Amino acid sequence: MKALTPLGTFIDVPECAESDTSSFRPEDLQEAVQFYRREGYVVIRGLLSPELCDAVRNGYRAEVLPSKTPILRQKNMRYERNRFDKDGFLVNPIFNVQDLESRRFGRFKNATLDVLTHPGVAALTAAVLGTPRTKVIQSMFFEAPAGTWAHQDSYYQDSGAGIGRCTAGWFALEDIDAGAGRFYVCPRSHKLMPLLRNAGELDFATGHHRYQHAVLEAIKRYDLPWHAPCLRKGDAIFWSSLTVHGSLGAERRGVSRTSLTAHYLPETDGMLQFHTRIRPQKLLPHNGMAVARLHDQDEWRNRAVRRVAASAPGTYAVVRKTAMRALFLAGKMRRAPAPVPVLPPDAVA
Repeated sequence: MKALTPLGTFIDVPECAESDTSSFRPEDLQEAVQFYRREGYVVIRGLLSPELCDAVRNGYRAEVLPSKTPILRQKNMRYERNRFDKDGFLVNPIFNVQDLESRRFGRFKNATLDVLTHPGVAALTAAVLGTPRTKVIQSMFFEAPAGTWAHQDSYYQDSGAGIGRCTAGWFALEDIDAGAGRFYVCPRSHKLMPLLRNAGELDFATGHHRYQHAVLEAIKRYDLPWHAPCLRKGDAIFWSSLTVHGSLGAERRGVSRTSLTAHYLPETDGMLQFHTRIRPQKLLPHNGMAVARLHDQDEWRNRAVRRVAASAPGTYAVVRKTAMRALFLAGKMRRAPAPVPVLPPDAVA
């Protein structure tokens, strides 16, 4: 089918895997890594079992769907209750599932972490980053079509040891309809397009909207291609932190895109946030992989922050944004010990 891009152009969106471009099986690790390094992304078919996908969705239905507890959301970084569209799908995606309170959401959280730390995921992320072990630094859960803006992940987070030493995965928990706001990448953008720095007029605190516009202008300037692969239940796509990607708007009613996203670093690397500071992270293991907890709701002090933020969301958002702007403008955010280099795609390993 035809789908509209953020540039107002149309691209072909494959309805089935058979009509899609190159993809690999989990056992084709070497070939998958070669493709990833060349194209900036790779699709892995059948990485997750149907049972593992169902465990996440069942946990969501049992614990998250009926809950009235405010949860940190991906779109606006606010603690909000669930909101649903006309079809009953969650429209405010969950940010950092690993931080959810175990007492309330333990089944959903553990099933999600089983996906994000799956042995096949651990092997693929380690191989593309050329490191013995990786860690999860961030995660998200989606159900409704999201329409995420085009971006490079590096703008938000990357590796303190070298920009480009971060990878991410998007995991389909159901067959993703062609009209459900497919995930897309711009192949080879990690090589064809320069990094847009989180600084000056494009910094996150004061110029995020200008950054979003700059990415679209760069896509036009460098004539980047678009690809929105067919992803079936258990499939995954991985991409470099320098690869432009996002998700399309919904083209059909009544279809969901239940999925997880996670970002990974080499286990020994610090997380570079906003190209500005190394963000300390508490790490706890799950299935032998370290998982970062930034807002761990199992800690009372983070639950206290949640209560304040949820009871006065407008005030909390203004205070948070004002504080971030002040930190950026005054240059008081703790910076990395030395300038972090941008690594060529072929030098990541």
